[in-house]
Amino acid sequence: MSLEFRHDELVVRVDGDVAEIFFKGMFSHRVLLEWLAVQVQPSIRGRLVVRIASAPADSPLYEVQAKARPARGSGVEVVIKTEEEPLYRQFFTRVGQLCGRPVVPLLSG
Repeated sequence: MSLEFRHDELVVRVDGDVAEIFFKGMFSHRVLLEWLAVQVQPSIRGRLVVRIASAPADSPLYEVQAKARPARGSGVEVVIKTEEEPLYRQFFTRVGQLCGRPVVPLLSG
């Protein structure tokens, strides 16, 4: 499996069982897919914070959270417009399907 996602200054490459995250001006991060966690949290002024990091294997691969939570460990944080979130969800849902990891469904509201 080889996938790539590009949005603004972020590039995520998935090859085999590893995701490599590049963000302009930072070092790249490599995370095993079994530990990959993407958390989307509300920010201010119609923005969202997308946090891509390592988490326990029983965590969902992709989750939209109703409230902001403190960051744990290192990772990459990207601030996006709310309307850009479906692009991220689509890519990481595909990654989750390919590696057998759950994606938390969106809450209707």
